[in-house]
Amino acid sequence: MPVNTPRTRRKPSSSEDHVIPVEVRASRINGRGLFARARLPGRRKLGEISGELVRLPGAWKKVERSDKIYLIELNERQALECSSGNSFRYLNHSCAANCYMRIIRNRVEIYTRRPIRAGTELTVNYGATPHKDGMRCACGAANCKGRL
Repeated sequence: MPVNTPRTRRKPSSSEDHVIPVEVRASRINGRGLFARARLPGRRKLGEISGELVRLPGAWKKVERSDKIYLIELNERQALECSSGNSFRYLNHSCAANCYMRIIRNRVEIYTRRPIRAGTELTVNYGATPHKDGMRCACGAANCKGRL
């Protein structure tokens, strides 16, 4: 049964993700990932994730059947669906993430946690998943929990 999720197009407040030195390429974690093309300083805002605002809980029901999730919960009623957003949608999960997400109103900003060397994959900790038994984690970090 299809889930009816009204959508509103939302763009980031700036086009920062094309001026920071990042690139999308093959990832050892999962499919494609976002990588630093140059050294990035710690605690630096990299940009904002773009996508469409969708209603919850209907959007969660839709992604429960998917093996890839492009959904960021903003509050108890809305989420940002990023499958057709900018390059930040390629941020993969890591249990030892080098970046973090900051949600301000309906905006999702991405920051570096620490200095990042050129060629390093940029990662965030996804947190909880709507999948009943979680999802397998493939981050390879020394402190990997094995599941999301």
